[in-house]
Amino acid sequence: MLSLNDLVRWRAERHPDLVALVDDRDDRTTYAQLHDRILDQAMRWLERGIGAGDVVAIVDTNSIAKLVSVFGLSRIGAIPALMNFRLAPVEHAELFERMGVVAVAAGPALIEKLPAELPERRVVLGPATGDWNSYDDSAGTKERRELPPPPRPSDVFALAFSSGTTGRSKGIPWRHSALARSTMLDAIGVAGMQQGSRQLLVAPTFHLAGFANLLMGLSRGAEIHLRTAFDPGRVLADIERLGVEYMTVVPAMFRAMTRHAEELGVHPDTSTMQEMTYGASPIDAELIRAVRALFPTTRLRQFYGMTEIGGALTVLTPDAHDDPERRESAGLVNAGFEVRLVDVDGVEVRDGAPGEILVRGDGVMDGYWNDPAATAEVMRDGWFATGDIAVRHDSHLTIVDRAKDMIVSGGENVSPTEVEAALHEHPAVADVAVIGVPDDDLHERVHAVAVFWRDLESPTLAELQQFCRSRLAGYKLPRSLQIVDELPRNITGKILRRDLRAPHWQDRPRPL
Repeated sequence: MLSLNDLVRWRAERHPDLVALVDDRDDRTTYAQLHDRILDQAMRWLERGIGAGDVVAIVDTNSIAKLVSVFGLSRIGAIPALMNFRLAPVEHAELFERMGVVAVAAGPALIEKLPAELPERRVVLGPATGDWNSYDDSAGTKERRELPPPPRPSDVFALAFSSGTTGRSKGIPWRHSALARSTMLDAIGVAGMQQGSRQLLVAPTFHLAGFANLLMGLSRGAEIHLRTAFDPGRVLADIERLGVEYMTVVPAMFRAMTRHAEELGVHPDTSTMQEMTYGASPIDAELIRAVRALFPTTRLRQFYGMTEIGGALTVLTPDAHDDPERRESAGLVNAGFEVRLVDVDGVEVRDGAPGEILVRGDGVMDGYWNDPAATAEVMRDGWFATGDIAVRHDSHLTIVDRAKDMIVSGGENVSPTEVEAALHEHPAVADVAVIGVPDDDLHERVHAVAVFWRDLESPTLAELQQFCRSRLAGYKLPRSLQIVDELPRNITGKILRRDLRAPHWQDRPRPL
């Protein structure tokens, strides 16, 4: 298996003049230019004293400069940490310290949102400012000294992050071989993508979905248009103006686009769109109908995966979306993975019975970055315990619950425990539980169920949001509030989140 840097080099040699990347910062590059810029940026990082094994935080929206830095760091054996740019400064600070970050590269619009205390080596992915060094990847303008040997397939390409019910994000090492394997499978499965196919990438590249689809496009020689943010009107306009053929979304984006078109009465030409892939949460029959009305000639493909395995575990193919018995499922298990469904005692369940998904395969991580305790919680004799509950029928997996109560809001994972911890710091909060409830735009929204001290004035939702704003990223803030006298608990005192969720989901499909 090749490294991801080899993948870019191979494409540059094969189709040097094809446009590779175009972003909304007036930057564009061919495949040959992309490869040269990566090598030049690798040299710049070496000149800044960064070397093999050093962890460098990358904080930016989708941009060519960001991706060139990521691949440039990988080329010299350093480890880019793909940070969620939406995190609060205190969240970034905790991760920087725990991951052992020695340098930071950030987009110019995000510098002010970072912690005050940062490593001395700082690069702004734009013009120099203050004590930040300017980003410089001018291809071919400087003499390039000899670089170290290229990375091996078994090397760590980057660190990604996943939230857990403990409320603490965990670093997940992505190896070249795992991502390359996933890229090849995706590229084989998605029909019709070829050299010059136009791909629109609005999913953030710190997420598996965004980065995996970037790699798929690069492997096929596509022309990839990067967007820093999702705007339904602009996306629909881009599809028509550029003749976009491929795109990856989360269901919240589907809802926003269909609603935008319906409310404004716009009918964009979407005839060029060949295939749209989606994940993070399911889409119901009503949304499928709305999507097909807006994209009548487009194939739909669902991926169910996770950061810990570096790709999609299952795929629901376009033809399965027309099968009433299968379209509720997450699809068939991808090649290279083995799956077991087990009960609480670790015993494999029969088909049709719910069980926790355990998975093993070459793409599965060895463990969380510098976190043996968290690793021990999820690794069971070589199998990764996903925390998701599924049933199997006719080899298809259907996700029926999340064992760890994770909320998926607008495609972002939100840990209830983390939000609860922030709310508990408010002096008026006596007890609180956080759950996901149905939301037409986000699929789930963060909903707080709170008990307030009777001798104190009860805060409003807006006041709680303002209180938590310095502690949590914006997408983690509660968007609705319910005040109760007491929270339901079991005999051991654990809050029964399922009981709190049940009334909200009676007439809706359960979230993934």
